[in-house]
Amino acid sequence: MGQLTSSFVANEEEIRNFLCRPNMKKQDGIMFAYVTSAEKLAEVVPKPLKVVAPVIMGYVTHMGDPTFAAPYDEAVLYAFVSYQDKIMGAYPFVLYLSGEGADEAMIAGREGACMPKKLADDIKIERSENKVQAKIIRHGTEILNLKWEAGVPNDIETVKKMFGSQVKLGEPSEMVSFFINYDIEQQDDGSNKFVNTELIATQSTGLTTDMEIGKIDMKLTSSEDDPLAELEVLKPVGGAHYKMDYSVMHKTLKLDSLNPEEIAPYLITGHYDRTFVTKQD
Repeated sequence: MGQLTSSFVANEEEIRNFLCRPNMKKQDGIMFAYVTSAEKLAEVVPKPLKVVAPVIMGYVTHMGDPTFAAPYDEAVLYAFVSYQDKIMGAYPFVLYLSGEGADEAMIAGREGACMPKKLADDIKIERSENKVQAKIIRHGTEILNLKWEAGVPNDIETVKKMFGSQVKLGEPSEMVSFFINYDIEQQDDGSNKFVNTELIATQSTGLTTDMEIGKIDMKLTSSEDDPLAELEVLKPVGGAHYKMDYSVMHKTLKLDSLNPEEIAPYLITGHYDRTFVTKQD
């Protein structure tokens, strides 16, 4: 047998470095934006967060050298929101992962940062000279199909405002993402309930090295566990092929205690499948 590299009792160095400043290095993918229903966003974004605009943004990308996992692919859809009109950032509905390091990345994100992460069957990113096509397949269903082509975006002025305000090439940029922290506690009757619910904001610093804008064509399909079509594509805004040298999470802010019964409806779908909704005899 080979030499053991770990123990059930971790040493001081392992404890000190456990999920320390997780860094998603060497990203290469497509970011996108589209207009959706303002009424639907108001339904699916929990208070006290407030939707800034009826726009969904996201990315499908390859994480080439993360510090907490082997390389993997990741995709996300999020709304741009504010907290008390003071902090602006992303509210992700769900993040999908596939590839060699997907299990590690899901655990690190879900347990380490309260992210709504799920494993996909596959995330495909196919590149040609001026085009990229990305797909997410989950439980046999193609829930996302994204086509990007370099050139003039669908809505060039909006793309300049949205992407340009978030990213400055070659300069570190600060980003904020909102998540719901929670515990699950079994009750005396055998049911499980969410407890200790709170709104948090994760601060990250990233360095984008390349960005090429273009137009997009998107199709979202729902399954029983993945209601992506609920975030309807009313008007494509555009996208960009981008590369990031790093994106390191360095601080988490505790913002607000939340009523567990009021926030519970927003916690299940992004984190779990309907197999967790057990049938009662």
